[in-house]
Amino acid sequence: MSNLNLNFYDNNLIQPIAEPESTTTPANGADILIEQLYKFYGDVKVLEDLDLNIQAGEFLAIVGRSGCGKSTLLRLIAQLEKASYGEIKFQSARHFREGITNADIRVMFQDPRLLPWKSVLHNVQLGLPKDQQQLAATLLEKVGLKDKANHWPAQLSGGQRQRAALARALSHAPRILLLDEPLGALDALTRLEMQNLIERL
Repeated sequence: MSNLNLNFYDNNLIQPIAEPESTTTPANGADILIEQLYKFYGDVKVLEDLDLNIQAGEFLAIVGRSGCGKSTLLRLIAQLEKASYGEIKFQSARHFREGITNADIRVMFQDPRLLPWKSVLHNVQLGLPKDQQQLAATLLEKVGLKDKANHWPAQLSGGQRQRAALARALSHAPRILLLDEPLGALDALTRLEMQNLIERL
């Protein structure tokens, strides 16, 4: 087994933050089942024989050394990369069959990845139907950026850009939200506020 897999189980470095209240799948969530997952980059083995079961509504933190495969695992769950071997299942369905689509998963990366030629508001509105675009303004208010809606991303601080990226991720009401250390650029108080917002939404 790989070092990452040993970290998951032997050293208990994956720790549930909050257990789901029931075993039924909430309407706004999805179970994730990972079975015998392998990932290679050329001859480099990043993930080996990884098994993991995440229930809908569960908050799970993955902790490990830099380069151990945390971001790779998130990219595999988000279907941004393909596994070398193994399966990732959602709601007991293989990949995105029976109700899970790419639109149901959102990822917040370590960098905000905002489009520099669009305003903050338009970045959050990306992909939203016209009848739901007012939601973007509501979310910007919730993350403390109401007065920055018409600014360009370059006019924001690093922490403000991450908050805008969070609003964009939440605007689509994803069933699965993957966070790749997106709050690292925020100050302690703002980070706590954003964590609470994510839990509420």
